[in-house]
Amino acid sequence: MLNLLWVKYMLKICLFFSAFLLLPSTLIFGVQIKQVQAISLKNNQVKTSQINWDLLTQASTRSESNLEAEAQQLFQKRDFSGSIPLLEAAIKNYAAQGDDYGQIRALRNLGLVYLKLGKWQKSEATLNNCLNLIQQISNNQKTAQLTASVLEVKGQLLLSLGKAEAALDTWKEASQTYEKIENYLGLTRSNINQAQALQALGLYSQAWKQLEIARQNLQDQPDTIVKAKALQSLGDVLRGIGQVQASQKVLESSLAIAENLQATEEIAITLISLGNTAILLENPKAANLFYQGAIEELPVPEIKIQAMLNQLNLFVQQKEYFAATESVKNIDDLLNQLPNSQAAIYARINLAQSLLELRKMVLTNGNNKPLYSTVKIAEYLVKAVQQAKNLGDTRAESYALGNLGKLYEHNQQFNEAKELTEKALNLAQAINAADIIYQWQWQLGRILVAQENKEEAILAYSQAVETIQSLRSDIVAISSELKFDFRDSVEPVYRELVELLLEPSESGKTDTISQENLRQARKIIEALQLAELDNFFRNACLDAQPVEIDLVDKNAAIFYTIILGDRLAVILAIPEQPLVYYTTNISKSKINSTVQTLLDALTNPQKRIFIENYWEPAQKIYNWLINPIEKQLEANKIKTLVFVSEGNLRNVPLASLYDGEKYLAQKYNVAIAPSLELIDPQPLARKELEILSMGITESRQGFPPLPNVRQELEDIQNQTSSEILLNESFTEKEANTEVANTTYQVIHIATHGEFSSNAEDTFILTWDEKINVEELRNMIRSGTQQTKPIELLVLSACRTASGDNRATLGLAGIAVRAGARSTIASLWYVSDEATAALMKNLYQELTNPEITKAEALRRAQQQLLKDAQTGRINPEFEHPYFWSTFILVGNWL
Repeated sequence: MLNLLWVKYMLKICLFFSAFLLLPSTLIFGVQIKQVQAISLKNNQVKTSQINWDLLTQASTRSESNLEAEAQQLFQKRDFSGSIPLLEAAIKNYAAQGDDYGQIRALRNLGLVYLKLGKWQKSEATLNNCLNLIQQISNNQKTAQLTASVLEVKGQLLLSLGKAEAALDTWKEASQTYEKIENYLGLTRSNINQAQALQALGLYSQAWKQLEIARQNLQDQPDTIVKAKALQSLGDVLRGIGQVQASQKVLESSLAIAENLQATEEIAITLISLGNTAILLENPKAANLFYQGAIEELPVPEIKIQAMLNQLNLFVQQKEYFAATESVKNIDDLLNQLPNSQAAIYARINLAQSLLELRKMVLTNGNNKPLYSTVKIAEYLVKAVQQAKNLGDTRAESYALGNLGKLYEHNQQFNEAKELTEKALNLAQAINAADIIYQWQWQLGRILVAQENKEEAILAYSQAVETIQSLRSDIVAISSELKFDFRDSVEPVYRELVELLLEPSESGKTDTISQENLRQARKIIEALQLAELDNFFRNACLDAQPVEIDLVDKNAAIFYTIILGDRLAVILAIPEQPLVYYTTNISKSKINSTVQTLLDALTNPQKRIFIENYWEPAQKIYNWLINPIEKQLEANKIKTLVFVSEGNLRNVPLASLYDGEKYLAQKYNVAIAPSLELIDPQPLARKELEILSMGITESRQGFPPLPNVRQELEDIQNQTSSEILLNESFTEKEANTEVANTTYQVIHIATHGEFSSNAEDTFILTWDEKINVEELRNMIRSGTQQTKPIELLVLSACRTASGDNRATLGLAGIAVRAGARSTIASLWYVSDEATAALMKNLYQELTNPEITKAEALRRAQQQLLKDAQTGRINPEFEHPYFWSTFILVGNWL
């Protein structure tokens, strides 16, 4: 799996080269830039945009304009150094003649050349000289055009130096100038540049809006490089916010335009983007082909090495050792061709990262002779540190030093690793780069653990978590670049801190863990749940507030479960009592296999025949979670068990846990809380329930019919005040209209749906379409009438996605994002006959003002179980498969 730091490096390099492509491939000549004229040729011939440059021709065979023309030719051949003396001579001559416009133009071109060479200080000084000269001449359209063109280059310089916010402001100024002089090509180009800066800042939603405007403006225009670039940038942003299918489609459109224009550099960059998207689509073969295509396009070395580094990382992640080692040789050769630039720095850091992973792979496989030694890897990083210092790039220097510290950590040279990591951390803190600060805080924590300095390690880990909390939006944007990245580079920070806090003494006794450590561990578990939901939504949209359990329900106990390396840990919170901690010594793999055995016995039709197959794993999990603490639950008169769970335990229908004689649902009310901080502690008002019931009975969009849904909705209507939208009446539009005109406490949806760990694949089926989490939220919160939260959302025919062991995250996501205080939903789809019977019981109980929602669900489940046992309904419904699928998420009152 690809890690977060790698994503940041790749994103930075992608932005670096993508924005370069929007810089002119030619230098600016002439006093005036004429209107762009797009020429479309017939019979699928090349479409191109040509800029007509007014060249100043003079009698002299070596006039100033000719000097610039020669410089332009060298620039196009990528002989940047060769163009410098020609431009310097032109600048000198223009100054002697008093030609301010010519001097500014040539200076701007010289600043661009320095930028291409990675000579940041010279580029900055030259561009500032341009802007100073501009202030000294009269303000007209010609001056404005030159000003905007200088600002375009300056914005790229700032982005290259890691100053994304300053780059954004500079490009905004360029856009305003282009708009004033009605240069709409320049305006569009500057808007695309702004989107690049917004991506670098992690502001993907803003970048998406910016690029959507650019796409609409260019939609009816002929194909140009700018149009291709707008689509390529949009594709990157769509991938960043998790819309991977849309990303692929847009990138394919960009590639088609670039190929039609025979724009080699844009083709290569778009192929790299397509490769990155293919990884998210879990298609490594396609990703490799895209990267290889970019390499074979023979673009500039900086772009080619980007493709090669991405391909190498893919080989490493796919454990293709031979292909990886061959790729390294080619990258090594190309590295020496790069000028001393930011691109070269990050290329060396990325190469070192991949080599370290390659080394770990070889050593893990028992080969004691990796291709590259730690000394060789260190050489790349030391060179990167030196280059970053020479360029004055503090951020890059921090990256390089931090990775050098990681290399020493790998080599178990912990003193040197600590020193380097602290230097990297100090540099990152000096520039307030929170997105890398937490990486080095985490790394420092690991090193301190290795040095057996637990107290300082806890401090370093705690600071890392605080840093993550401070940049929730940035972490979400970065993490969403790769599907599994959150699990690799954010989640472990929380887990490792909890493990430190709950580390038993040498005696192994859990009662030696202090209440302060238990409180802090509980807080970290809550924070992890919120971070995971943020990652699911691709947006830090949750407004969480700490809730005291005593104020919520004096008869409820909260179970915090967390799977550590060698044990299952539980922190139990009982009102007005100290926190209780207990563990079961069991491996993560054993926990996962037991959960899978339970789910197979519960949902597999062949195994479901023998209920004993289910009782055995159900009793094991009962013994892990409930048995050690049951006497205390009874002593404190606990009625409701609320679980804040993680890992595979979230997939378990906890009401069906078995003590050898009874199910948990026969003893306690059970609820699930994604995070206690998200609970709105308000009980359900029971005067008269206003319910909107919606559903589909017929087969739609490839899903089977649900014939008993009509009876289910009619039973609800007979027991309560209910409005029904059925079949063709159940559309998003109709639901929006209904909710806008009437206030409902409960919304009941009886239709197919699926919960997934990916928000893009979590949906509810309406008559005419599938609606996602955000659309569902809008549907049930539309209009001015629905001023209060929905008390209860019921989804009675949904299921978790098969093969997705984190699919219940989608259920939690719907429960939270829908804005309902509570959600009752099914983990898997059962017969709609059993569902109709259970729902009839549920709404009978919900009308009782003396009981909570959690107790109403438990009574409904018990009644179904009893009716099946007595033969009043289908005896098969006695199996927990039919009644335990329904769980309550959120407020249980």
